[in-house]
Amino acid sequence: MSLQQTLAVVLQVMDHGDADKIVTCYSENLGKLSGIAKGAKRSKKRFVNKLEPFSLLDLSYEESRTSSLMRIDQAELVSAFPTLRSNYHRYTAATLLCEQMLQWTREHDADPDLFALLRWALTNLEQGQPAFATVILFEIRMLDLLGYKPDLSGCLRCGHLTPAQRPYHFSTSRSGLICKACNRETEHGQVPVSLETARLLHAAQHMAGNKLDRLHFSPDAVRESLTLLRRYDHHLLQREINSWPHFLASLPLAG
Repeated sequence: MSLQQTLAVVLQVMDHGDADKIVTCYSENLGKLSGIAKGAKRSKKRFVNKLEPFSLLDLSYEESRTSSLMRIDQAELVSAFPTLRSNYHRYTAATLLCEQMLQWTREHDADPDLFALLRWALTNLEQGQPAFATVILFEIRMLDLLGYKPDLSGCLRCGHLTPAQRPYHFSTSRSGLICKACNRETEHGQVPVSLETARLLHAAQHMAGNKLDRLHFSPDAVRESLTLLRRYDHHLLQREINSWPHFLASLPLAG
């Protein structure tokens, strides 16, 4: 079979035997893919310093007739995002983004918009944009693209989103807000959320991608947003994303 090419972000790298590596990427053309890079651990030219988490590559690959693993023939480095490996706070943020992509996406299910979102988020982190805001914006847009968009437009029952209806809670089981007047029952999975935070997250869902950086989150809005998104993640996946605690512990405002 002939070689094919795609842009891809490296999500995970594992050693395989004495010389090879198995690389999982999220690609522009194929979505998530896993491939084996033969001789990568000994390579002095084709793969040296390229098959690293977060790296954006121009990947040359060939589909296998006998295995689900692609054969990675060559990788050209488009962007190494070096700051993400030298700054622990940005590193934990980038690790969280990559683990999200590993857990939420399927092999050979391409979504160019999701690839563009991941590339935007990594570029933002590399350029020194606030990591907490980047993660919040990535997560809220990712959920939308995957079909799990939370309803933050108003109370699920009465539709209101006004100061008079405070306090609001986000129901993970119902994927939306419930105001004080309508919240007459106690249920697990409710997350307190202020009017400011709800409005910020709702704006992020509908704002053009090139304008997302205009949103500014207060420390309280950051805490509430990250708590809401982590709890919603856990509810939908029915498991914890391992990188969440490390990222939250690295936040300057943690504690």
